[in-house]
Amino acid sequence: MQKHLHCGDRLRAFMRFYLYAAAVALLSTGSLVYGADETIDALKKQIQELDQKVRLLERKLDPNVGLAPQNDPGQTRKAVEPRLSAGADGFSFSSADTNFVLKLRGYVQADARFYVGDHIPANDTFLMRRVRPIFEGTVWKNYDFRVMLDFGSGATSSSLNDGFLQDAYLNVHYWPEFQIQAGKFKPPVGLERLQSGANLVFAERGFPSQFTPNRDAGLQLHGQLLGGVLGYQAGVFNGVQDNTSGDSDIGVDDHKDVAARLFAHPFKKTNIRALQGLGIGAGGSIGNQSGVLPSYKTPGQQTFFSYVTGAGTNVNVVADGEHWRLVPQAYYYWGPLGIFGEYAISSQTIRRDAGGAAPVFRTPHHRAWQVVGSWFVTGEQNSYTPVKPGHPLNFGEHRWGALELVARYGQLTLDEELFTAPLFATAASAHKIVSWGVGANWYLNRNVKLMLDYDRSDFNGGSAARGQVTAQDEQVIISRVQVSF
Repeated sequence: MQKHLHCGDRLRAFMRFYLYAAAVALLSTGSLVYGADETIDALKKQIQELDQKVRLLERKLDPNVGLAPQNDPGQTRKAVEPRLSAGADGFSFSSADTNFVLKLRGYVQADARFYVGDHIPANDTFLMRRVRPIFEGTVWKNYDFRVMLDFGSGATSSSLNDGFLQDAYLNVHYWPEFQIQAGKFKPPVGLERLQSGANLVFAERGFPSQFTPNRDAGLQLHGQLLGGVLGYQAGVFNGVQDNTSGDSDIGVDDHKDVAARLFAHPFKKTNIRALQGLGIGAGGSIGNQSGVLPSYKTPGQQTFFSYVTGAGTNVNVVADGEHWRLVPQAYYYWGPLGIFGEYAISSQTIRRDAGGAAPVFRTPHHRAWQVVGSWFVTGEQNSYTPVKPGHPLNFGEHRWGALELVARYGQLTLDEELFTAPLFATAASAHKIVSWGVGANWYLNRNVKLMLDYDRSDFNGGSAARGQVTAQDEQVIISRVQVSF
């Protein structure tokens, strides 16, 4: 390296000597041929051109050598001006060295839900399921940030959670094996929960995701080991109930949740191509929580189970004690074929108050599982991450985009002790739901996707009263138009 620098210095000195000698020669020659004023102007221009050529050669030898802006404004601006880009991955604005980047991304999902049956409580409806602008970027090369809002969730804000703010975090990544993330984001528990809402194969997530936290504020360590063969995540969070989000737990309790996840691709670095897309792992959390308990929903987003709530002398059931989750999970992708599954257990100590009577405690164990399969009829490489259509829709060139067929089967079971005296669940709640569904996804291009799903759900338990969710099977058709960038 030292020898190279000495050679470069000698070469630059030689080029400078050549420049000055050429300038003298040009001046001498020019004074004989041209008039004084014309000679000076012409020679200045030739000297500037020669000087710029020398600087360009210096730049090739040493990238740290700058170019004089006044000599070659075009070349200089390309080297130091920010970069603007727009494409299928969104819009970005970055410094020339990409150490500072700002990206504008997002996605919009417009849904239609139609319930088959005359006595379904929910109405057929159109709705904006998700409207999410995303701002993300990098500062000083190793500090990434992300802010994602949601104007379509319908969630109301409270002192514990800003319903419009989905993600807001900073990730420090000097080394891929050891990264630090802080802010509000998804705790590392569920497989389908960690998948982007824009990349779901069904319009609504399956039952296991209802036993995982949605988003929470905290601090997490994570990284990729052995070249991506093993990934880990471990963090401390405020703690939220199943399928809920939170920005803080002020006024609820002082306890924190610990969440962790390990996920391995054991054959990623091998020559066994058929197994390179296999991933297997487990996530979980443990903490101590108190406060309002969640309800659970059908694939059509109707509430089929809820805890008894009340005030004063009425019965009220709340969380009051240890809460732990365990979610083993796996996926497999090979060519156009994809399959994933997970099994979730959620156990929460709860308390039942009834007027002046002594409180009653229970520790129910809820369980849910699902298996989801997908197949690209048009032959694209299936993946847990977004899939790029091989032939984006173009009628003139007879290209039809990518077509994916999907199927799902799953069930969710609530602990039966909630339905024995004294009751912890409402009379209309079911203690078990079994669901199966099929669908088709049409990717017109990388940014536009059309979805059509059919789900049927059967209930065990619950009120047979006409007009209740659990009074009859749910059959729902969900269609979606999604634009993402």
